[in-house]
Amino acid sequence: MRHRHSRTGSLAVAAVLGIGALTALTAPAASADTGGVTESALPVPDVTPVGITAGADGGAWFAANAGGIGHVDASGKITEYAVPQNSQQLDGIPDGMATGSDGSVWFTDLSTTVPRVGRVDTATGKSTLYELPTTGTVNFANAQVSGITAGQNGTMWFTGGYSGAIGRIDASGNVTAYATGLSPSTITLGPDQAVWFTDRNGNIGRLDPATGAVDTYLAPSAPGGSPSFGDITTGPDGKLWFTEPGVGKVGTIDPATKAVTEYGVPTPDSRPFGIAPGKDGKLWVTESATSNVASVDPVSGGVQEYGLPKRLSAPAVITAAPGGDLWLTEPGRGLIGRFDPSAPPSSPPNPAVPAFTPGVYPNGAAAFQNRCPAGQICQTQVTTGGTVTIGSFKQTLPAGAIRISGYLGAADETGDPLLVPPVSGKQLESAPVDVPGGLIGQLPLVGPILGKSPAAMWDVNKLSVTQTLNGPVHVTLSGAFGAKASLNIHLNNQLLGSSCVIGPLDASLSPAFTAGAPTFDDAVSWIVGKVSISAPVAVPAAKGCGPFGILDGVINQMMALPSPASKNSMALTGVLSLAGGINPSNVPEGLAPSATAKAKASKLLKRTAKKPARVAKAPKKVTLRLKARR
Repeated sequence: MRHRHSRTGSLAVAAVLGIGALTALTAPAASADTGGVTESALPVPDVTPVGITAGADGGAWFAANAGGIGHVDASGKITEYAVPQNSQQLDGIPDGMATGSDGSVWFTDLSTTVPRVGRVDTATGKSTLYELPTTGTVNFANAQVSGITAGQNGTMWFTGGYSGAIGRIDASGNVTAYATGLSPSTITLGPDQAVWFTDRNGNIGRLDPATGAVDTYLAPSAPGGSPSFGDITTGPDGKLWFTEPGVGKVGTIDPATKAVTEYGVPTPDSRPFGIAPGKDGKLWVTESATSNVASVDPVSGGVQEYGLPKRLSAPAVITAAPGGDLWLTEPGRGLIGRFDPSAPPSSPPNPAVPAFTPGVYPNGAAAFQNRCPAGQICQTQVTTGGTVTIGSFKQTLPAGAIRISGYLGAADETGDPLLVPPVSGKQLESAPVDVPGGLIGQLPLVGPILGKSPAAMWDVNKLSVTQTLNGPVHVTLSGAFGAKASLNIHLNNQLLGSSCVIGPLDASLSPAFTAGAPTFDDAVSWIVGKVSISAPVAVPAAKGCGPFGILDGVINQMMALPSPASKNSMALTGVLSLAGGINPSNVPEGLAPSATAKAKASKLLKRTAKKPARVAKAPKKVTLRLKARR
């Protein structure tokens, strides 16, 4: 049965021009070493890399919430790979990443529609997925599978979130589900060979794999913050170490005495999240609200902070490589970072961005949020794939070619709220895109042949496309955060001149989350999701082509313009990011949204997860053989 996607608040004005979908997307080794940190940028930063694990080749593998999985090699070259859709024909939400004791690489799928774990073929980047049971005595219904860690003999342990379950899986797909009665989030194998995990309600849990028994230990400060916990790991001292993002602390529990100790991070509201042991004998922590990393002395509990090269990078997960370097994800700017703990970042620590609620609910803001005034509902969307047909003209664009940004404003005479341009940068960002075959490639019948001839390479034949807004962008809030926009498409060619325009195109766009819902990941403070767009649009005739428009008729005949909406198709994908703005700029008078509009839009920002009515209590476990899906 086909599953209907949930509608999203995307403002996909960029949908008027398509983008070619890629199975594997590669970015050159464009890494930069700044202040002791080497950072590599993803081709589309919005995909939000979160989980990361070191690879056997000196590189690292990462999982992107609104993308797929990826690999960065030792030189900084990034290659991204798509993850297959689930059995409900929905995209997954790759999240946690870990390397098994046998060198295998696994990841989790945060989606609640079909909870999954996946194994990566590191030679090809292809994934084998296992869909977890959602019925039975112990199951993963509504799981939000997030944490994952290596077990013994090539097995992997993972958390089931609100399902209350923890799972263990082997390479053959045999999975054992353990009941906890809690909401397990992050996970690690302790020095006592027990499974230690964080619970969303402020407890540290210990699962005995042999009996299924679960013991809990309260971290005194954790319940007072949101989120209660970040990551958990085994430290060089044999204790379990964890982060408490909501209250700005790092904690430890002694597996022998069960004593819990907490240490404060110097910068208030820093939001410590990721944690990993370093070769220097210290614990290393990411701070998503400050864009800092910090070292923790396991003996004294002393914390030393270091600033990363770029603010608003919102570092999330950190992991140690066999050679001793530390790898980390920076979802706020779409970066993968690496540094040697013996030569930490040289920049001074950064202050935290303003918290949602100081001391309780810090804000790990992304770079796009600084483009909107503080407290306003801010969004950015970038196209990542798909095609569009306008009359007889079909165009594809490189990923990330078109972006639209802004914040929710007041309604105008149309009755719909405006998408106000951002306080910095352009509302619509695009670059000229070359049309294959140029002008002669668009000729009826013979175009495909002539477009590949030597004549197609002449400068006079070259054709590129750009687009501009023809007026304000409006937001629709009737069940979705859609958009109404008017665009002009510019055909750029020596013969056509600089004024050849198709437009205005009036588009009413209603995108959908391709995973069934947006991402609510504790590692990030904003909402992000992959979206799809399918909408017809009527296209008028071209005008202004050539001196005094003498080539208008030629272009319109070549492209079969004007063209009714029934003959034009768009099938696009993109990434929507949505959050509160943080820029101290004031909202211009008269542009503030109404209370009703802001309340409707704010529903998208509210983090609410459906909890099962009842979860199984420990000790209880079931074992199943799962079907591998590729």
